[in-house]
Amino acid sequence: MSKVVFWSPLQGGSGNSAHASAAAISIGMEYRLKLLLAHGGMAKERVEGAFQTGANALDHSFISFQDHGMDALERLCLNRRLSRDNIRDYTLPLLPERLDLVQGNAKSEGTMPGYRKELLQSICAVANQSYDLVLADAGCGIPKDGSGDLALLETADLIIVSLNQCIEGLDLFFKDGGRPPVMNEKPYILVLGRYDKYSHCTLNNVKRRFGYKGTIHGIPYTTDFLDAWNMRSVLPFLQRSRNLSNRQPSAAFLESIRSLNKDILTQLDMTTALKLVERGA
Repeated sequence: MSKVVFWSPLQGGSGNSAHASAAAISIGMEYRLKLLLAHGGMAKERVEGAFQTGANALDHSFISFQDHGMDALERLCLNRRLSRDNIRDYTLPLLPERLDLVQGNAKSEGTMPGYRKELLQSICAVANQSYDLVLADAGCGIPKDGSGDLALLETADLIIVSLNQCIEGLDLFFKDGGRPPVMNEKPYILVLGRYDKYSHCTLNNVKRRFGYKGTIHGIPYTTDFLDAWNMRSVLPFLQRSRNLSNRQPSAAFLESIRSLNKDILTQLDMTTALKLVERGA
């Protein structure tokens, strides 16, 4: 199992949670992999905004924070009862046998604040035995010491950094120490959200200005995706849009997500999954 963590130094406008949820759904639909989608925030925040996760929507009226989501996983870890055989019992299936979601905590500091880092590391170790890939949303801004977001970044195999075409934000990330120290030890991919190809701040110009030698992707703005997010219907939107023609307004957005996913799997050396898709398996 590998873990990909989506994070942004910006407090808003980067599309970080949107990128994480769209990437997870797209990988789940197109590759033969078992994925877990998680985040370090509270329930109903971040990537959960993409989905109808309410009790009525998923017919889980009997579920509470006591026996479901990250709170339940943390308690099981404390009692040493979490295992590869039961971890999926505390997640929500989004795509059967492909993509599960772990809902966030009832409180921002988690079940046991002083043990947050250790608990998340233990949960990730168990998930390693049950899933091929974990994608996590570590939120926005520099995470605090001992926070769940920092723990996610510390255990990441690859970090996706969500920015936009605002020069101030780019300057902050590249020049002014606008990143946690753990970033210096991790490979990362840059993503510019709400990307406008007609702006002077193109992908090549960003790389040239800041001397960046790594990979960078532009995820263009699309009204259809924004509407799907607002209606918590990103999953059915992406399912309907799999075979859009290039003439459709959302085609460029979907192609950019596919390109990001291919780059993620390539950097993680998960080439078997890529080859299966290329062969049509």
